[in-house]
Amino acid sequence: MTASRSIFSPVVTHLSNGIAVICDVVPSVESCAVGVWISAGTRDERRNEAGVAHFVEHTSFRATANRTTQRIAREFENVGAYANAYTTKEETCYYVRTLSRHLPQVFRTLADVVLNPMFKDRDVEKERTIISEEIKSYEDEPEELIFDIGEQQQFGKHVLGVPIVGSLESVSKISADHVRAFHRKHYHAGAITICVSGNVDPEAFTALVVELFGGIQRNSSRYKRTTPPSVEPSTMTVHRSTQQAHALWHVRTQGHQAPDRWALQILNVILGDGMTSRLNVRLRESKGLAYSVYSQLQLFGDCGVFAIYLGVEERKLQKAQDMVARELLSLRDVGVTKAELARAKEQLRASKIMSLESLTQRMTMLGKGMLEDGEPEDPYKVLSFIDAVRLEELNRVAASICDPDLWSTCIIMPTNADADAVHL
Repeated sequence: MTASRSIFSPVVTHLSNGIAVICDVVPSVESCAVGVWISAGTRDERRNEAGVAHFVEHTSFRATANRTTQRIAREFENVGAYANAYTTKEETCYYVRTLSRHLPQVFRTLADVVLNPMFKDRDVEKERTIISEEIKSYEDEPEELIFDIGEQQQFGKHVLGVPIVGSLESVSKISADHVRAFHRKHYHAGAITICVSGNVDPEAFTALVVELFGGIQRNSSRYKRTTPPSVEPSTMTVHRSTQQAHALWHVRTQGHQAPDRWALQILNVILGDGMTSRLNVRLRESKGLAYSVYSQLQLFGDCGVFAIYLGVEERKLQKAQDMVARELLSLRDVGVTKAELARAKEQLRASKIMSLESLTQRMTMLGKGMLEDGEPEDPYKVLSFIDAVRLEELNRVAASICDPDLWSTCIIMPTNADADAVHL
């Protein structure tokens, strides 16, 4: 039995100013998820304003030309809606989950937050304190911190190497003028996509979008993104007051436009994404070396990062590292089995189809697909690409990137004081 494609048939409308409106009707529910996507993230920042994209997202909820902070919160929560936003390296998303009957009033509030924030000096100062505390909280979490350090190691001085939240130093220097300038430059019609999934009337929703966003103009001077230069593999050790040693292996890959992206997704599942993955079976289930060990794949528009994380007792670190290297060598020299390929494909298929049961996930597929590929993601088309990956193709990709000598490593060691340590 196969799932019916009719359960995912989004309709795309382009306004005269270029804004894409995507409606995904799910008549069997009584709610919806709506998102306003901005094609701007931390890689669109200038080097001297690291964290400003995230700063804009935070401060937009403070006050608008029409609403106070308290009124914004009341207008969402008085009708039981949940509103939030997040910033990534390449996009920013403002979204709301709400009952369908409240969508018009909730979307008006969301549109006001996105388009008309005031960025008052006092509000920027408040958010500076809040974001500084957010940065400190990440630095207290070694599993979070090591990925930020790894990106700095992988991308060097390129903007992709900068943490999304910025640093305490960079955030301390961001002014209200910086925040306003970033919003003015990047929040324009050519960078906005609006998506809704749920029990909605497409014509009524599109008319509402026209009313609220139809007058927004394009900005032709969009910041041009640059591809990060390649780097030589390196090893670094950071000393922190932690209970475990934390290790991150990472290697550069092609981006999400590359034809090998489907093979990379399958390889990630086989190596370290799930209970039956090689890393979990060898390091956790068989040897009991680690509680947390996994791999992950992050793809940007023009490049990507394949990473392995593990947290282990300090005295077991070298043994665990040796086992990671052996698993990579096995993938390089021996390759993947037919059974592993079939299992990984089925895991990806199940995950994608089950995601259609989440309105937020559906809305996210619409928005990210539109920004990354110029059209909403078709989950069944994605599955056809994954199904088409052959064992020979997968083993070619594995052989090309699973040489341990190609990977950089970053270690956080649980040592408080060391003259040779790198302290960040």
